[in-house]
Amino acid sequence: MPYSVLGMAEALFERFPGHRVEVLGGEVSVEPLPDGRHAEILTDVMAACFAAGMVGKDRWPVQRLAIWLPTGPDDFAMPDLSIVDAASDDHMVAYNCYDPKVFRLVLEVTSAALCSDLTRKPAAYAMAGVPVYVVVDRVDRRVLVLTGPESGEYRKRVEHGPGQVFTLPGTSVTLSVDGLFP
Repeated sequence: MPYSVLGMAEALFERFPGHRVEVLGGEVSVEPLPDGRHAEILTDVMAACFAAGMVGKDRWPVQRLAIWLPTGPDDFAMPDLSIVDAASDDHMVAYNCYDPKVFRLVLEVTSAALCSDLTRKPAAYAMAGVPVYVVVDRVDRRVLVLTGPESGEYRKRVEHGPGQVFTLPGTSVTLSVDGLFP
């Protein structure tokens, strides 16, 4: 008997523990465990969130919380880091995926899926209405901040390069590009 897309995703979760399994545009993708530098960047961003006093307030920084996407009947993604409403637990849709309306910001640290992080995911997150999408681009040592989702695309794109310090939109979290790429 053939698998549904979600059935395939579930089978892959079981077959490849710790890997990121996502469905975008009805296509299933599997990414291996991230490397150490990827994890260090996420730790640095989480530490900045904690230093900005984000814990215990109305929004929380979380890692790998799945977002249900409106781009297909079975679409979901698992951003590296998200800032979500504190009441997000009340908004699980299905398969441990959460309603996009609780996501205030999603952040991806690039790895093997650079193309997906810069092409497919921005459209999916914009269509879902996620206000801010951040890409920490390890290849070009830059941080892209996309805001203003409308009609499946982000209307504003700001690039931060070496030597720049910036604040994540909608937060008091300040990051240094050089600090993310020592």
